[in-house]
Amino acid sequence: MAEPDETRNSAEFRDPGPTPTLYWKSKASHSEKPLKPNSSSEHETLEDALAAATGKGRKNKNVYLVTRMASYWALFEYKGSTVCRVKLQELQIGDLPLGGDPLEPNTYLLDGKGAFARVTQSDANGYRLESIAEPTAAPPLGPIWVDAVVPVLNRNHGRNEQWTPRFTLRPSLEELPSALAWAEQKLPKGTKIKAAGSLHSWSKTAVANHVYIAPWRMKLTKLIVDDENVYRPNIGEGSQNLVRVGSGVTIRELNHWLWQNGKSMPVLGGCDAQTLGGVLPTGTHGSVFTHGPMASLIRSIDMVLAGGKTIRIEPDGGITDLQLWHSAHPHIDLIQGDDSFYSAIINMGTMGVVASYMLEVTDSFHMREVRSIIKLDELREKLKFDGIYKFVGAPGYTPQELETIPARISDGSDGGFSGHPWSAYHLEIYINPHSDHVGVTSRHPIAMPNDSSLGFTPPGRDLIRSIHLGAKFTRPALPVWFQENFNSLLVWGIDTIMILFPKLTPWVIDRALDTLVDKEYEDRSFNVFHNGNGQNKIPALIGTIFVPVEGDKWIQAIETIQEVARTYAERNQFVTAPASVRFIKASRALLGVPKDCCSFEFTYTGRTGYAQEIMDAFDVALKERFGEGEVWYHWGQMMKDPEAKEVRARYRDYEKWRKLRDELDPGGLFLNEWQEKVLPAI
Repeated sequence: MAEPDETRNSAEFRDPGPTPTLYWKSKASHSEKPLKPNSSSEHETLEDALAAATGKGRKNKNVYLVTRMASYWALFEYKGSTVCRVKLQELQIGDLPLGGDPLEPNTYLLDGKGAFARVTQSDANGYRLESIAEPTAAPPLGPIWVDAVVPVLNRNHGRNEQWTPRFTLRPSLEELPSALAWAEQKLPKGTKIKAAGSLHSWSKTAVANHVYIAPWRMKLTKLIVDDENVYRPNIGEGSQNLVRVGSGVTIRELNHWLWQNGKSMPVLGGCDAQTLGGVLPTGTHGSVFTHGPMASLIRSIDMVLAGGKTIRIEPDGGITDLQLWHSAHPHIDLIQGDDSFYSAIINMGTMGVVASYMLEVTDSFHMREVRSIIKLDELREKLKFDGIYKFVGAPGYTPQELETIPARISDGSDGGFSGHPWSAYHLEIYINPHSDHVGVTSRHPIAMPNDSSLGFTPPGRDLIRSIHLGAKFTRPALPVWFQENFNSLLVWGIDTIMILFPKLTPWVIDRALDTLVDKEYEDRSFNVFHNGNGQNKIPALIGTIFVPVEGDKWIQAIETIQEVARTYAERNQFVTAPASVRFIKASRALLGVPKDCCSFEFTYTGRTGYAQEIMDAFDVALKERFGEGEVWYHWGQMMKDPEAKEVRARYRDYEKWRKLRDELDPGGLFLNEWQEKVLPAI
């Protein structure tokens, strides 16, 4: 009988959705054909659903799926082939719903020949489709109905990590506590649990070999004024910008919802496909120097622990009123304390499953982006002696206030970068590790009274729209259009050059930087922060290393990086894309970077087999120059596995963090094998 498909994967963050898709591969076909249901119906009992599937009017070549839902039985009808009938053994069952019980699935199939089969599960064989006689009675359902699907192979964005979990649960926020209670009651002691985001991670932090909690249904977007009345009345001026967001919401979904409600994220990275439950607890950041990592926007966390217990975590003096909370939720603990809160905001999913966050955002704003090319000597000269502080950030001002203040534009002779605002809200540098070519990107709030011609996505994929809007409202039209529409061809070209003409790689990177040059691009803030869908869809390997800004260590780090790059270039091995250099305020998170820092994000094509080796070499060289306690890494990206002494040197409050983590998860269920290795016990 058919087995779970091991070739399809979730790298595109595919949500199976409420209507299951069947995948059919006939003997005459070389590829799978997705079968979408052309009709569905609800029935009180299994017998009623089967009667509808086998009764009068049944189409012999169609396929029927019957599965139990929380309060009814669902029947889905799929149109088969006009040439041949669909046979059970030709169907793949990955992502099919399990009818509320992952151990005793309540899901049945009736094929084009009238044969019946049931999805079954065993420890030895996993999920299979087994032939049965026509069912006559429904098996009893346990006390907990669990929304789960047949697991499929999960492969991350860079395709350097993959795993197939034993169980894939997809609870809603309301169902999350009961799903974790089911796991504790029904699965062997010590079974690991991992909630993952959109698989846009390059470390092993989200690898889930046992129970995988999918984020697809953990959606919530709510202004604080629409939330329950449990908050202190004197929160302060920022109270109107507080929003409660489910951990399964993607950055893209959040950006659109915020804009519709007159709000924006004040800081973002360059990709919007990640979920909040993945991007926040790994320490992902932007390059607004007045902000720390994106986790610095968190004001409150609702988390579900092993066994289904829910807690709310906030800092000292948190926004939730203790008395109002206990009256509304007497069985849910409210933990208010800086140590607990700053342990939880960056924890890589090691404490429990986050249900939702309260974030402090800002009023909506627009930005202008300017991109230019300079040489490395100019960068060093203008930013030496901690000069970076003069160029980035605007402390004390909101983006909306900056819109009303005319930006001072440098002519290049006054110590600034020509064409860029002096003291930009966002400043990002791109370096070629193999040359002195440098790209400068600044982004600064601007007033834009009417943006009716703009949309929720930049016009890059649509060349006609780009031309219609004009150069002011789009990045360079032709390069972006090509990247958006032909990114696979672009990657093939780069990989081919690396294989046949590797020494051309530095020249290719310089030319890539040249294509970024743009005198102005104006748009809604989240579109300007975004790198572009074409770039973000390219399967790539990414690793980030942080060093302190103080004492121009970040400038010294460029020298070290180029020394390492020269060593590898002699072997015809290269970093295959510009390295992004960003600036981030110190974080109070116990596993965050405790100093104002600069991040170096290195990107490699997905086929660069030596990428991890170069990343490890950068890490070692930077530690040798600055010391173990002055170099940090991004928990969600490629990194050199640290030894225990390195973790303690880099994170001075590590033991405090580990103690608090162990209190919330004493059984270690939320630590996967990799995290057990790199997060030493105390």
